[in-house]
Amino acid sequence: MIFRSFRFVIVSIAILCSAPLFLFAQEENSVVAIVNGIQLKKADLNQEYWKLLPQNRNYHGNVSDEKTEKLRAEALQKLVLTELQYQDALAKGMKLGESELTAEIEKLSRNYKEKEGFEAAIAGSGFDLKSFARFVERTVLAERISIAEIDNQAVVPDAMVKSYYEQNGSHYSKPREYRASHILIKFDPAANDEERARARSRAEAILKKVRDGGIFADIAAQESDDLTRIKGGDMGYFHAGQTESEFDAALAKMKVGEISDLVETIYGYHIIQLVEKKLPRQLPFEEVSKKIKNELLNNEKKRLSDLWLSNLKNKAVISYPGKK
Repeated sequence: MIFRSFRFVIVSIAILCSAPLFLFAQEENSVVAIVNGIQLKKADLNQEYWKLLPQNRNYHGNVSDEKTEKLRAEALQKLVLTELQYQDALAKGMKLGESELTAEIEKLSRNYKEKEGFEAAIAGSGFDLKSFARFVERTVLAERISIAEIDNQAVVPDAMVKSYYEQNGSHYSKPREYRASHILIKFDPAANDEERARARSRAEAILKKVRDGGIFADIAAQESDDLTRIKGGDMGYFHAGQTESEFDAALAKMKVGEISDLVETIYGYHIIQLVEKKLPRQLPFEEVSKKIKNELLNNEKKRLSDLWLSNLKNKAVISYPGKK
């Protein structure tokens, strides 16, 4: 979703208001967009821009000019959309009572020990108290109207979830699954023939120990060059296709309990013990219904959001002073 929670906005405001004042010149009052006759100032744009940056002070001075330009263009579009949502909220009778607005502003002021410090930070960000109050009100009502128009309207009946599963059941399956242990005898991919032969000779000797009745886990712990040696070579469970192709092909031919011949991959020579094999299976509806419902719900919210915002933009008169 394109909408951010007001809690996140509060964090970004607190960071922005505590930033060095040299970041905000007198042109903060310059108009960056006019939306249905309402002027949006550079101070508003800065708020949206800072929300797009990682909340790390050291990051803010290390943004390239190209990245800055891209982020500011994105921030401008977000600012315009938020204003359109806010205006739609007002047109539909939504409002923020004086006590609610005061409470929201007080949440922000808690980042400062004194009222004067908070007011100085607001001024340093390019706002006066009136424009800052409008910024807060716009943020709150834009979120409320988005909940009303999108979240509260998005409905996915259980019958739709069931139907989707029946039509797309093949998307909800588990591939073949293995549990295996291995012993790895490493060699460098760039190794010469002599080095490879030496590694193979060692691997064959280890394989003989295993075939002669040695305990696989003990031999792995003593001989393997892989970190799995601390678990007796146990690799745990993994899906078909998650290992190197040669390793995967060997597993596909093995029976549970079987020990492989030497299997060569880019990592070296492997000796594999197949512990368990689970066949591919279709996941039952009960196991995936919640996931499917969430996917369909998110799709419906996006559809409603796109439709709503598109209608708002199509009916709006928007201009960008200073832009060619």
